[in-house]
Amino acid sequence: MQPLNRSSKLLLILLPIWLFITAIIRPMSVPDEGRYGDISRAMFETGDWLTPRINGFPFMHKPPLLHWISSGLMEIFGVHLWVLRLVPVLAATLMLTSIFFFVRKYINEQVAQLSVFILATSLLFFGSSQYINHDLLVAAWMTLTVFCFADYTLSGKKSILFLGYVACAGGFLSKGLIGVLVPGMVILPWVLYCKEWRKIPSLLNPLGILLFIILVGPWLYLAQQHYPNFLHYFFIEQQFDRFSSTGFNNKQPWFYYIVILLFSALPWLMVTGLTGIKQHIRSVVPSPIFALLLWWLVSVTVFFSIPPSKLAGYILPAIAPLTILITAWVQQALHQPKNKLQLFGTPIFISLIGIAILVAPHVIKSNHAFYQQHIGFISIIGAILLISPWILFAAFKTQKISFLQGIAVSLLILCSSIPFAVRMFDTKTNNGQIQFQQYLHGKTQLVFYHYYFYDLPFLLDLKSPIYLVNNWDNIGGDNSSVEIKDGLLFEPQLKRYLWSDAALQQALQNKQPLIVISRPHDFKPTDPHVKVLHQRNYDVFLFNQ
Repeated sequence: MQPLNRSSKLLLILLPIWLFITAIIRPMSVPDEGRYGDISRAMFETGDWLTPRINGFPFMHKPPLLHWISSGLMEIFGVHLWVLRLVPVLAATLMLTSIFFFVRKYINEQVAQLSVFILATSLLFFGSSQYINHDLLVAAWMTLTVFCFADYTLSGKKSILFLGYVACAGGFLSKGLIGVLVPGMVILPWVLYCKEWRKIPSLLNPLGILLFIILVGPWLYLAQQHYPNFLHYFFIEQQFDRFSSTGFNNKQPWFYYIVILLFSALPWLMVTGLTGIKQHIRSVVPSPIFALLLWWLVSVTVFFSIPPSKLAGYILPAIAPLTILITAWVQQALHQPKNKLQLFGTPIFISLIGIAILVAPHVIKSNHAFYQQHIGFISIIGAILLISPWILFAAFKTQKISFLQGIAVSLLILCSSIPFAVRMFDTKTNNGQIQFQQYLHGKTQLVFYHYYFYDLPFLLDLKSPIYLVNNWDNIGGDNSSVEIKDGLLFEPQLKRYLWSDAALQQALQNKQPLIVISRPHDFKPTDPHVKVLHQRNYDVFLFNQ
């Protein structure tokens, strides 16, 4: 393979740096960043690399690779939010790099460069690269797995096959069976379609399978040895039951992911002018690769659309084939006469987002005072998005920059503005709302009342579990209380941290020094003179301080 040209090297270096810089702008978001960030912090501080824990309770819903990487980085750099955000940025870099080298090998370097840029500036991918959870990590491993097995099918190179098994193990250790099933669902039908069925036995290489077992087996074995009910809980309850159950949150219609993918890619789709899709893509992408990408996109989208519970990040495994197909479409459309949609679509899209940001503080009724504190900065962001695409459009019309350069810079500005906008509009974060920390001293116990505030343990750097008050005998559904209560399946002795309302009242009667935190107006103390601190998202009650 020819060495990379200078522009490719710069792109593969600068894009991850840009993703990381933009990732550290906003504060910790809830619930996922608070949940997974604090699990990683606990793993780092306790040295227990076997069991992910939330509030000291085993959290065996997902494998620990995300937390292993985060905790390893904390060993080097310390406990900081920016350290946690390195993980999604590294996952993004893995996906960008794998797409680049696959497209470079089977199409050409120019399309590979444009592919990684389009991927980096697609809204779903960019947002996921800024957010601490398992979704982009498992999607990146899945993407690399599919590329490696496809490459081996076409080239017969054994080393790439073993890399595929390593990537498959990474996918399993990121989110479980889905990291194996989805690549298999993509590769096997494609191999049959390409009439390469004779290679199926060699794809199931015994040494590759052994390598996979060596990588995933130790954690499964040790966790089962430590918790005899682990394998049933992990595979049956959290893998199969979760996929088929209707009892989880975030129920969405069947077409939800189609809308998500189209909206994420919309700025680049408009660059194509929405004309000549078949001839443009087929003229760039070789037939077996086109079949792979099309089947990959369709099968993954259908697969994740089946369960009623849907989150935007779940569809990330479909983003790589969609990106490559759109890139081929854009590549050819750039050389054709441009229609009005190509010329004006993306600038109008970005300007509309700018207008929405300008208008939002004046029409959103809740937290109006919070938005007014940042009205100046919000106005600057909105104005930049409203005006900048048209300045770049004017530069294109006067031939100072190319059409592609104008679109590329416009989308870089849009994506770079998103973390600043989120920082200004995210009222759910509790960053800057922990002034009560000064009262946490001595034997004072912290109590969460009927709600788990995911980011507070991390922001407070707590070293011991919080007491949680709820009606534990009757909780159900898909919520933080169930997540934590499930930990009793593995360590029932931790039930001492789960209080009923009666237990809380008994502690108050015994004059225990407590700080009780509840959502606004949820908790009503019997003592009307108790000191209360009102924060944006919760009330803090100081007892016997």
